[in-house]
Amino acid sequence: MERKWLLIAFGDLSGFGSWTSRASNAPEIKEPFLKDFYSTMGYFVKTRENMTLKYMGDGFMIVQEFPTAREREQDSYEFLKDLACITKRIRLNIKKCADLELKGFRLRINAGYAYKIMVVDPNDPKRERLIPEYVEYSINTCQKLLGVNPEISCLATDFFVKALGKKRSFVRMRKLEKPSSYPKGVNSEDTEGLWEIKF
Repeated sequence: MERKWLLIAFGDLSGFGSWTSRASNAPEIKEPFLKDFYSTMGYFVKTRENMTLKYMGDGFMIVQEFPTAREREQDSYEFLKDLACITKRIRLNIKKCADLELKGFRLRINAGYAYKIMVVDPNDPKRERLIPEYVEYSINTCQKLLGVNPEISCLATDFFVKALGKKRSFVRMRKLEKPSSYPKGVNSEDTEGLWEIKF
């Protein structure tokens, strides 16, 4: 078990559950969109070797680890640019499907320390391959923040914004005035210290 400094992102399709539950949505609409959506994520996985991506139904978790936090500014800025890239591609997928009634794509970003544990890959038929799993408050917080102001496309914690350092001057952002909710298990100062980032 190792202690790692991480950049973390959770993304998902806003309104996906209610959209897929409608009987009027034909497979001819759903299937091409889902194919494009997963193709976009697959492209991202292939072109970003230094990231760990975990598929999560209509979304994903992305983790990028570093030995220390010493190179925060440039690493955090490059991480954000990569997230902007996949967000724009997914938005194009949504826009391309005229009959799609999804509300959009939302992203939550955090930074901090977590434990890296090597576990057995459940997708390995022989159960021999080990894959990384990350466990800590920083991971849980990022995921739970998907429920805060779901109408906002991208929210980042104060920890991530501080990690950007001087690079934040290249990013369009504003402090979130009032969070819509306070998720259970997330410290109130983390919920109140959120920033809206616009791509």
